[in-house]
Amino acid sequence: MSAAAEATEVQVVNVTINGKEVEARKGQTILEAARDAGVEIPTLCHDPRLEPYGACRVCLVEVEGARGPMASCGTKVSEGMKVQTHTDKILKLRKFILELLLTNHPLDCPVCEAAGDCRLQDYAYEYLVDMVPWGWRAPGPDDPGPHPNVAHFGSRCILCGRCVRICREIMSIGCWGYLNRGYDSEVDTPYRRPLQEVGCVSCGQCVSTCPVGAIVGQRTPQGAREWQTDKTRTACSYCSNGCELVVHSYNGRLVRVTSALERGLNKGNLCIRGRFGQGYANSPDRVLKPLVRDEGGELREASWDEALGKVAVEIGRLRDEGAGGAFAVLCGTHTTNEAAYLAGKLARGVVGSNYVAASDQANKAAADEVLTAAFGNAAATNTRDDLAQADVILVVGSNLTESNNVLALTVISAIRKGKSVIAIDPRVTELARRTKIHLAPKPGTDIAVLRAMMAHIVNRGLHDETFIANKTEGFEVLTRSLENVDVDDEARSAGVDPDLLREAAEEFARANAAAVMFGSGISLSPTAVESVKALADLVLLTGNVGKPGSGLYPLLTGANSQGLRDMGLSSDGAGSSPAGIFEAIEAGDVRLLYIVGEDVVLSMPDEAQTRKDLEKLPFLVVQDNFLTETAKLADVVLPAATSTEDDGTFTNVERVIQRLKPVAPLRGESLSDWNILRGVATKLGADWAYAAPADIMREIVAAVPAYAGVSYGRLDSAGLTWPCLSADDPGTPILHTGDFKGRFMPVPAGVVKTRSDDGKPFLLTTGSVLEHHEVGTRTRRTDGVTKLNGAAAVEINTADAGSLGLTDGARARISNEFGAIELAVKVTDRIPAGVVYVPGFDWEAPVARLLSRDRSAIPAVQVEAL
Repeated sequence: MSAAAEATEVQVVNVTINGKEVEARKGQTILEAARDAGVEIPTLCHDPRLEPYGACRVCLVEVEGARGPMASCGTKVSEGMKVQTHTDKILKLRKFILELLLTNHPLDCPVCEAAGDCRLQDYAYEYLVDMVPWGWRAPGPDDPGPHPNVAHFGSRCILCGRCVRICREIMSIGCWGYLNRGYDSEVDTPYRRPLQEVGCVSCGQCVSTCPVGAIVGQRTPQGAREWQTDKTRTACSYCSNGCELVVHSYNGRLVRVTSALERGLNKGNLCIRGRFGQGYANSPDRVLKPLVRDEGGELREASWDEALGKVAVEIGRLRDEGAGGAFAVLCGTHTTNEAAYLAGKLARGVVGSNYVAASDQANKAAADEVLTAAFGNAAATNTRDDLAQADVILVVGSNLTESNNVLALTVISAIRKGKSVIAIDPRVTELARRTKIHLAPKPGTDIAVLRAMMAHIVNRGLHDETFIANKTEGFEVLTRSLENVDVDDEARSAGVDPDLLREAAEEFARANAAAVMFGSGISLSPTAVESVKALADLVLLTGNVGKPGSGLYPLLTGANSQGLRDMGLSSDGAGSSPAGIFEAIEAGDVRLLYIVGEDVVLSMPDEAQTRKDLEKLPFLVVQDNFLTETAKLADVVLPAATSTEDDGTFTNVERVIQRLKPVAPLRGESLSDWNILRGVATKLGADWAYAAPADIMREIVAAVPAYAGVSYGRLDSAGLTWPCLSADDPGTPILHTGDFKGRFMPVPAGVVKTRSDDGKPFLLTTGSVLEHHEVGTRTRRTDGVTKLNGAAAVEINTADAGSLGLTDGARARISNEFGAIELAVKVTDRIPAGVVYVPGFDWEAPVARLLSRDRSAIPAVQVEAL
């Protein structure tokens, strides 16, 4: 027998469960092996996301030869083991344990949020626990607490510890803990403080794991019991993580969101936006009827026939004049693949225009250019399963725990397991605070740090010579560009410790497998292209391409950012970006703009100029859920379905294509994006006979080679990772494993300029916050989010705040040549002196007002106390 076959052989052990011989994987627990064999063992303290704990004891089983009953959740199988799961002795023990748990447990099932979804309730019924022989004392009334999303009823707690463990083991926070001992033991927050004061990120993981009703979602009007709701598996429409949701609806209204354990990419884990941020679908300010601008300049309600007719007339006029190229389409990042495909087909095929763009193209441009040149493909090379196998993870320019919350759990897990995580970020982000090495370069100097890391790797001979010889070209070009790089000088120019930089370089180069993740701090920087080139060179230099645990992950912003690229909305050319479209508007080359699901007034740099451009535009169509700042300027507003009402597919940051399914009926007269676009094309004479999004996907499959093996039938069971080239192709989690040649690119010298001067002494940075997504169009309309963070604050260093006379909570005016905003102040040491941070979700104080479309230098601002 070969070594490989022998290794495979020892992975299986033979176990007898209830008299039936079964094969179990070596390392499995009895509980896992039994469930795989179809034998259900009750549990209360077990959660597959957590380490075995064995606290509740209801999973006790008898094992032949053992001295007594054993906890099946924590006992691993062994060859020849014989297990009995439901003997009379075990059944009596379980009933006794349940009676003990119910001794001081309130029997308030009629008003408990967990009724119908409570394991204690189910097991009490199953094991005939119809009374408690030791009597029952009613606990005092519970206060659910002030948190807008999470309610805590301590009297219902059975001390299983799952909330304590999930907050520590998965989230690495520790909001919950044990108080007191013995009969007085209970679970609560430290010193019984409100959740908002103990580092809670409102992920709801504690809600998801509680087996009873001790920690539940806050009750809401028009709620419903578990058994009353319709449950639909769908994909989250916020960030690019691609989390699977189980959305509960009742009488056509969304009432709660959960996630199935051990399913989807997120395995039951969600963040505040996914779990508590879907309520925008029920917002009272939804646009539910088409609106057209009348002769008096006011938007009024209209029929679909009138609104689509008006749009078609204006587009048709351009086409008839031979000016179809003056038509432009711009899609937001939660536009489905099907709608994005039709948007491109409308512009290019029906009207004759190449102005087709994704709203986040600026964030993808550098990766598109560089990764296509270096690897032949502009996408993440690996999946999160591979990320979990990395020995070293380098995170550059990303506040990962706030922008890609659930994907960040894989990195947090790596830290808990003792793996090396290196953060390169000017701010002391939550992730940077946890990492082994944090390099905090001055804004705009990332390229100097990366150049120095590669120079040190080459100087020390730590590069992978075999991989470079067999799998790359252009190594000499790279080495020549690094010849005159002085590591100490580069490090000092970036403001980082040279020795710490060398340590980071060596950690990365010596790893058996290392991965790189980079976010908007890189992709939107003035040196974006140069920095992404350096990152691509770094993974090639160390042989970290085409194998598990390695690769490059561009962290995209929206649920379907990758899909928009796949559907051709990010093709080469001036029309492939919002900036290019707006330059064409200013030049008079674009005369009609059609926007799908994006508020460009707040998302485009230079808000004042964006408004001027849209006001100059002869005709503007906005297709959206709400009357956004952009929609207020439109000539026609078309009411679109929300993502919880829509049907189609999203493609996440790992190239996984997933189904988006409607969980509630369309409200008012709103329609799905694809259906509206079909209506416009039909009015223009196109013969688009699509009856459903599945018909569009069949056309996509023929047009996009990487999607050739995709079908709705396959996606209904699980997502598929492209390239998926045939109906029996399982997908391709790791790119560049076969005949592959990566191309090195020279790393340029120089440090980015800033716009700072004596009048504007602070550099301005921006990005995401935990609670909100992009400009907050949807999250700002969800109570569970806005009650935790309803207004943006400017983060400023403690020393800078002192010199300006600013204190925490005070008001400040932030200004430059583009505009001014007023914000509350957040004094912190997580941001370096001379830098301020303003998030982008606040409509009243949009950071876009302070940004320039010219990204050649870092913007600077003046800060004044009010």
